[in-house]
Formats: sequence, structure tokens, C-alpha cells
Amino acid sequence: MVGKDNVIAADISDKKVNLPCRYEQLDVTDFKRYDEIVAEHKVDYIVHLAAILSALGERFPDRATNVNVYGCVNALNIARDRKARIFVPSTIAVFGGNHFPKVNTPVDVVLQPETIYGISKVFNENIGTYYHNKFGVDFRSIRYPGVISSEKYDFNGTTDYSTEIFFHALEKKYYKCWLGPKTDLPMIYIDDCIAGTIQFLKADGASLKRKVYNMAGISFNPEQLGASIKKMMPDFKIDYEPDFRQKIADAWPKSIDDSESKKDWGWSYDISCDELARKIMDGIHPDYKKDFKLHK
Repeated sequence: MVGKDNVIAADISDKKVNLPCRYEQLDVTDFKRYDEIVAEHKVDYIVHLAAILSALGERFPDRATNVNVYGCVNALNIARDRKARIFVPSTIAVFGGNHFPKVNTPVDVVLQPETIYGISKVFNENIGTYYHNKFGVDFRSIRYPGVISSEKYDFNGTTDYSTEIFFHALEKKYYKCWLGPKTDLPMIYIDDCIAGTIQFLKADGASLKRKVYNMAGISFNPEQLGASIKKMMPDFKIDYEPDFRQKIADAWPKSIDDSESKKDWGWSYDISCDELARKIMDGIHPDYKKDFKLHK
């Protein structure tokens, strides 16, 4: 069943949040509490999103291992024991090394990630597929590109510049990017990512030829995104000062082949960088934009 009355949101935070569904505080490394929530609410589809992302993971690798590996194993064991289906997202961070094509990267390539985040997600993909083959768990996973939001949040991921840049543009008319101007990476707007994920979760299992799929999004670089923002805000300026995240980005694909997703569950995504920038800007709360007249 779907609908807000049938959704249980969970997060480690104990802050009171205004959600249109029920909420439970949860540390995914706490198996007992996780299992209690699934049992109490009769959860039949676990969407396990908890993870420490790339940049934060490099600062706290032990924490990333604990959350990304042991938290996922807890979720899989609960899904197996409670007969629930489970979705665990993956990421383009699973790619790494020099033994794969970085342009139009296919789904089946050698995976040699260079971050704890990417390493943990390769484990998630493999252990989830194992639980499907061994125990019959309906496990599914999508390798997400960078996910762009119109909301301000803690920017801890390598691709997060693509959201942060908009708030700096509105607040300062200036942005110093932690990636170089020509660093092409695949991205997708969060609403489109959610719609695609729901499409995948609803797909008939008989039509799925694999447990893990690529999601391409649109590939662009900071220079191109900056140019798209400048069309809306002519006074905007951008500089570049690459930091440790540049090495992370350089190990990732420049673009993704998601033809298997299109073929097996009907995924498609067609948007330009200008259209994406406008969509992000339109979604930002009006309070951030009240001092600006944006060019159409």
C-alpha cells in the first residue's frame, strides 16, 4: 500500500520535524530498534537511504563503514526475516581506477573505487544481490549520479557544489568551486530522481534482468553550470580552487550509460543544463530570491 498513512520516515535526528507521515527516530546500526520499527508498523518495503557520503566519509572512514556497511546488513537481515522488499541506493562513487571507460560508462565494468563511500556501496550492491540469490530477498539498487536539490543543507558530497552554488549566487553573487571548471560529472534533480526511483520500485520484478542499474542524469561541469546561472543572474561570478574532492571526482565517470534501465523498466531523462538550472532556481524558497530579479 502507498500513501502518507502507509509511510514511516526514520532518521537519526531527535529533532521534531513536520512531515506528512509518521516518524521514528532510528540509528540504522541499532539492529534491535530497526527491527522493532519494521515489525511494529508491518513495513513491507524498506527504502534504506542511510549513508555517510564521499567527502564526509573520507574524514570519518570508521563512521562511514559502520553506517554504510553494518547498517545495510541490518536492513537486509530484517528484510529477509520480515519478508520485506528492500531498496538500497548505490552511486557513481562505485566506479574508480583506470580500468573502465569514463565516458558513457556501462553498468558492467571493473569497480575499483578509491573512497570508503564507494567501497561500501560496492559491498551494498554485492551483498544485496547475494541476499536475493541466497534467500530470495527482493533487493533493488540504482547507481545514482550527483543529486541536486533546491534546499539548503550540509554540503558534504563531492557533487554538492551543484546545489551550494545557487545559494552562494543568491547570497553573494559569487562562488568559489572546489572542483575545476572542466570537471564533467553526471547529475540529476532530486524530484526527477525520486520519480525515477518510484518507477523502479514499482517495476515488475519479472522484467528486471539485474539487481543494480545505472541512472545517467545529465553530465555537465562547473563552468557550464556557472554559465547557466549567469544567464539568470548576469552579475554572478565563479572562481575555482580545487581541493581534495577534485581527486575523488577525477576517479568517477564523466557520463553514464543507462540503456539497461531504459530497456528493462522504462527510465528516460532528457534535460539541458539551462533547463536544469532554471528548475533548481525555481524550486528555491522565495525568501532567498526576494532581493533579485532573475532573468528569464
